Amino acid sequence: MLHVPAPDAFAVFGVPRTLDLDAQELEMRYLKLSRDCHPDHNRAQSSDDCAAVLQRSAEINDAWNVLRDPWRRARALLEAESQGVLERNKKLDPMFLMEALELAEEVAHADSDRQIALTDKLQAAIQSDYDALCADVKNGDFDTAAKRVHQSHYHQKALSDLEAKS
Repeated sequence: MLHVPAPDAFAVFGVPRTLDLDAQELEMRYLKLSRDCHPDHNRAQSSDDCAAVLQRSAEINDAWNVLRDPWRRARALLEAESQGVLERNKKLDPMFLMEALELAEEVAHADSDRQIALTDKLQAAIQSDYDALCADVKNGDFDTAAKRVHQSHYHQKALSDLEAKS
């Protein structure tokens, strides 16, 4: 079966390829696009027209799901700017992976007294990852940015696991 790539979320929304998108403006754009292609406002004459309206609606919803999440937006931006960059940069530094394993164990064994401090630590790590990612993108260093996306996945997973314990 032939793989058809998803449309560029930034192009679907008509916004620039940037990590710095205003959340309220993005939501207003989503609501307008959704309203404009809503089937109730586009009474199709033929089944082809109806299918096109439904396809456009699906593209808008998919793009919204990508753009509203900063990490998914980063992944989309990186792939749009340098196709295959995420796949090429999956291999992470062994020292980082050892630290990530230790962090996962710390999360697994954290008692209720330790959870608050560990949550703060993980949230700070995720924010630091994102800030560094933004700087990498701004400098055009997409390979390093892709590695940061992969590294942050470990921090996000640890935070998710910790929150699930609560």
